Formats: sequence, structure tokens, C-alpha cells
Amino acid sequence: MNKRTLKLALIAALGLQLVIMAGVFINGFYPLWVGEEIRLKTQPVDPRDLFRGNYARLNYPFSNLEAPDFLPGDVIYLPLTREGNLWTAGEPDHHKPEQGLFLRGRVSSSPWWGGSRLTFGIEALFAPKEKALALERQLREEAVAVVRVAPNGRAALVSVNSE
Repeated sequence: MNKRTLKLALIAALGLQLVIMAGVFINGFYPLWVGEEIRLKTQPVDPRDLFRGNYARLNYPFSNLEAPDFLPGDVIYLPLTREGNLWTAGEPDHHKPEQGLFLRGRVSSSPWWGGSRLTFGIEALFAPKEKALALERQLREEAVAVVRVAPNGRAALVSVNSE
């Protein structure tokens, strides 16, 4: 290999890495930029994890799945309907709804619960230690998660507030 070919290959490899990192960044912020803001009822579960840091883990009424035709790893679509100030979930489906707001997630198995859980990327809110502990104390019973949902169903957690 000559020096020119080696230099071009190095530039191409660096460029590809930059494009991949930009894609990951854009994919993560896409729901925040274009998504519709909704409010979902939730309950904080645990404010800290020794390996992941301080966060409030959130559980939603639609997080546990009891449908036998869904397997771990399946993509799932959850239609949403507005009921007053909050949004509620309908029946999960394998197919993307043709209209209306929906969440796109995955089915994951739960070794502790023995069933399946639905994950949408809105199950944890990371915060500094003091804020995570204050959030746990403030929201012991119920809370409202403010979420932005993009047209493709991807969701991003914005904040968690007391009801």
C-alpha cells in the first residue's frame, strides 16, 4: 500500500465513525425535537443503582405484558388515547397504527417477574444523587411522566412531576 491509499483509508474510517456517532446523537434527540408532548401516569420504583448511578426507575401501567403471542425481542406498538390531562395505552400490536399517537418499543423477558415487560426508552430518569433522592421522597405514591413522542413512535422522557 502506498502512503496516499493509507491516508485515504484512514480519513474514510474516521469519517465513518463521525457519521455513526452523529446518527446515534440524532436518533436519541429526534423525539425531543419533533415529538408531541404527552403526560403518562407512572410510579417511581428505585432511585439508585450501584453500577448505573443515580436515577429514578419508572414503571407504567402498560409496562407488564400478559399476551402469549409476543416474544422477547419483538417490536411492539402501543396506541395512545388522551383521557383528560393524561394519556393511556390501548392494546399492544405487532403492526404500526395507521393513525394517532403511539409508542414503539420492544418486548423483553423479566427473570424476576416471570413474564414479559415492554420497554420504550422512558423507564429511567437519571439525576444527581440529591435530586434522585428528593424525587423518590416527593413521588412516593404516584407521578406523571412528561414524555415527547415522535411520529415514528420513539419516545424520550423529559421530566417527572408529582400529580
